[in-house]
Amino acid sequence: MSSAGSLAGRRPHGTRRALGVLWAMCAALMLLAALPAAAQGPLSLDGERAQAVDAWAAVTLLPDPGGRLSLDDVLQRRDDFTPPTGPHANLGVRQDPVWLRVPVKPVADDNGQWVLAIDYPSLDRIDVHVVAGSVPLRSVALGDHLRLAERPMATRSHAVALSLAPGEESVLYLRVHTRSSMSVPIQLSKAGAFHAEESAVQMVQGLLAGVALCLMLYALGQWLGSRDPMFLYYAIAVAGIALFFFSYYGVGAQYLWARSAWMTDNAAPVFVLLGLGGTSLLVDRLLDVRTDGRRLSLALRAIAVLAFVTPALFVGGLLSYRAASLVATVLGPLPVVLAAGFAWRRARAGDEAARYVLLGWSTYAVGVAVQAALLRGAVDSNVWTQHSFQAGWLCEIVAFLRVLGVRAGAYRRQAARAQHERELMSRMAHTDALTGLPNRRGLDLALQDMLAQASPTQGLAVYVIDLDGFKDVNDRLGHDAGDALLKQAAARLRGSLRSHDVVARLGGDEFVILARSISDEAVAWRLGEKLLSAFESPFEILDGHACKVGLTVGFALAPQDGSQGADLLRRADAAMYTGKRAGKGTVRRGGASAGLASV
Repeated sequence: MSSAGSLAGRRPHGTRRALGVLWAMCAALMLLAALPAAAQGPLSLDGERAQAVDAWAAVTLLPDPGGRLSLDDVLQRRDDFTPPTGPHANLGVRQDPVWLRVPVKPVADDNGQWVLAIDYPSLDRIDVHVVAGSVPLRSVALGDHLRLAERPMATRSHAVALSLAPGEESVLYLRVHTRSSMSVPIQLSKAGAFHAEESAVQMVQGLLAGVALCLMLYALGQWLGSRDPMFLYYAIAVAGIALFFFSYYGVGAQYLWARSAWMTDNAAPVFVLLGLGGTSLLVDRLLDVRTDGRRLSLALRAIAVLAFVTPALFVGGLLSYRAASLVATVLGPLPVVLAAGFAWRRARAGDEAARYVLLGWSTYAVGVAVQAALLRGAVDSNVWTQHSFQAGWLCEIVAFLRVLGVRAGAYRRQAARAQHERELMSRMAHTDALTGLPNRRGLDLALQDMLAQASPTQGLAVYVIDLDGFKDVNDRLGHDAGDALLKQAAARLRGSLRSHDVVARLGGDEFVILARSISDEAVAWRLGEKLLSAFESPFEILDGHACKVGLTVGFALAPQDGSQGADLLRRADAAMYTGKRAGKGTVRRGGASAGLASV
């Protein structure tokens, strides 16, 4: 075997050895990563080098089952503290208190003035003890059980100003106890850096609150204008979740309910449940679930009822904080979980609103997943994980705003179609199908309206007209020719009048004309003569047949001859029949005596 072949034969064994070494190295790295970090020396504080220092790297912890350990007990057990093994600054859900130990040492030329801040406003109680050697120097209470005026610093986060001895080691002992997740992002900052960071957070929260307020007011305005409950549900959803964020980030305790320790301590589950109830009803409406998803609609409404009832029970003392939080945690993802398949089917069928709902849910789901992982202690506690839920919700609520527009547009089009259909039905009910003129119902409505506006100076002339010779044309040329003649006769009558006058067909070859603003009999007579003249020329009907028909006209004037529509029509009709008997092709006026005609 050649040397090349020999090398080829040895290569697989060398490759396996290399892979084995690589796997061993990876396993060692994973093992090292799983081991707790070795305890380090005190955290060096040098304001010249860093205005803000993350203290978690120097933290060690001691569990306190039952919450029985005092500071003296903890000082005697300082060697029992161990480095945390979980994600950065996140201890997850813990029923019992935990003691944290943070050794710090300002450099010799530092002034020793630092601010200790824990930027997780939902923590219930934090007891901070400053110890030098074994001597307690200062103890202070923090937490959301305190009103703003009772806090060492009037800030949304838990903060206290410390005076530390430059060049000497001090130890901070923090006893943390909370009903919520134990996220403890500890930072030591110079006062200027602390307030600058606080201002930035408040500016962002203020901008987001402004957006939420604008969306809520817009929805309420739309609801008041349209009475569509979809907009009210949107306003409730926005208001509830926005107030939850006010509580979660401590802005509510700083500005909205600074004097209420109960609100500071308990507002979060109340508002998140109210927002969830509004969201469930909103999803039911946005996706129009009731039309072909009755069970899903019932489930969404049941979630809403439970979400609204739970805060009432909690506020009334019938449910504990932990129970209310558990209900919020369980119900939170249910609207998305239950309705996602329905929305997907709707989106595939071309429903634009469902597509925007899915788009909003995709970002919301990411935010909820990160938030759930944060609350369960599965991810680091930092600015990104703490704000993921808010960012996802903001994207969702903006997407829902677009859905509101789509749905509102669809409802407007549907209402317009319904209105058009009603108008069409009304026109069909009040319009002669052959000529397009008003029929007897349409004539009655028009006559009633015109009589209400008639006066001695602005009278109304009512003409009853019958075609002369129509029966002969109809019998000789057939009904199709007769229909064509009636259409042309209607058009010729319409063309002889003003735009605000009305021509109606009573039936057969009988027509009625209502002419506004005619009070003088001479003017009315001239209009009648004009109508006779309009029919002097023959009509061209089917297959080029020419035929000539005339008119006999009777009229009455309002209010001179009467103020009731039936009386005026009867008198005009009597005058018309008098003209028929007198030889046709005439105009006559119906006198004031009912049923009589006079020339």
